[in-house]
Amino acid sequence: DRVVLNEELSLLKRELSLLSEQYRKCTVLYYMENLTCRQIAERLNISMEMVKYYLFRARKILRKGMSMDRLFGEKSYNPVKFEIDFFGTCGGDDYEYRGFEERKLRGNILVAAYYSPVTLEELSVELGVAVTYFEDEIRLLEARKYLANKNGKYLTNIPVFTLEYAREREYRTKDIAENAACEFEKSVFSSFADRFGHMFLSENLMRWQIVMLCCHFAMEEQEKIFTDKYGEPPADGAYSVVNGGGGRGIVWGRCSAEGDEFERGIRGIYDNCFSSDGSCSVIAYNFIQILNGQFFQGDTVESLSTLANGHDDFSDDIRQRLSLEGYITENGNLNIPVYSESEYRELKMILRDGVKIFSEVMGSIREISAKTAAEHAPEHIKNLAEYTAAFISGFDCFTYIVRELYNSGWIKNVGGTDKPAMCIVKHNT
Repeated sequence: DRVVLNEELSLLKRELSLLSEQYRKCTVLYYMENLTCRQIAERLNISMEMVKYYLFRARKILRKGMSMDRLFGEKSYNPVKFEIDFFGTCGGDDYEYRGFEERKLRGNILVAAYYSPVTLEELSVELGVAVTYFEDEIRLLEARKYLANKNGKYLTNIPVFTLEYAREREYRTKDIAENAACEFEKSVFSSFADRFGHMFLSENLMRWQIVMLCCHFAMEEQEKIFTDKYGEPPADGAYSVVNGGGGRGIVWGRCSAEGDEFERGIRGIYDNCFSSDGSCSVIAYNFIQILNGQFFQGDTVESLSTLANGHDDFSDDIRQRLSLEGYITENGNLNIPVYSESEYRELKMILRDGVKIFSEVMGSIREISAKTAAEHAPEHIKNLAEYTAAFISGFDCFTYIVRELYNSGWIKNVGGTDKPAMCIVKHNT
């Protein structure tokens, strides 16, 4: 009898852990803390009728659950690796997004609820975690619009790109990138060398600058083409909430098994980052192959613009940081190419063959990525997944071409103070 009783108590505790908050609280207060229905109603600030309803329903749910065999899902012992990213008109602090890399539970909730709606009970069994321990996460995900509540069932509200999707897309686009890199290497950039070669200490630095500028101008060319085909970024959804509202943008996730790595060829794109007075803008691409020599962040735009305009009226702390990070040389000069507005327009003409290659690849890879994403996405998120894949793959195409150029030796590693994929443009104000 004691063995049977212990087994039943164990089953009861298991099922209690699966109850949603109101059912669980009413049951614990009534049966374990011996409160009356009136006392429970006062404590939970609900009516006595609701207390009685919750107790009635909880008894039925517990009785049914205790008679069932439950097996924890795969994510209870083999969680996926999950990361989240964003892009939009308002920028925003990425602390919250990076938090997904540190907290396995949030990402695995989104993956578990991606293809079909799930209840809290189903999530609990899949994750191997009692409901009471992830209810706060559910509320946060719902408030941030990562998760939608459909009649008590939860459904992920952002696209999630799997490793399978990434591999299939790469397979479909590999030849495009390889052919483009070969064509790019055959392009003649002697006009650039004749006109601007004096700005660079080596041919390698000059080639990185050419690659970065071709990326920049190709992105400009493709912007209108993309908008005409896919429309503007969404004005609602997860991005608008986490960034304070009002902006247009997208949020997406990536997932894989533990041990697998995502290819991250570009760690940041800073395209036309204008100074507050509009006199200068910074263009910088943080390709992974040059992070030993360059890791640009937007908080230096004002200082660099001040130097480009021939002034240095900032604090010693800022000057020391610029020197330490290699933005200025020992004699105080900028370590970055500075172009006038007329030279900037000239650059596009000189590099037109390379820009054409990058632009065409960008368009092709976007179409393939959008189609592949739509094939892999669940129906409720298909259109958003297609849009998001098309948008972010525009950056990925640069990753693929640069990887091929790097592997062939056309571009090489850089030194610790060089800034190979960055420039400043001075505007007529």
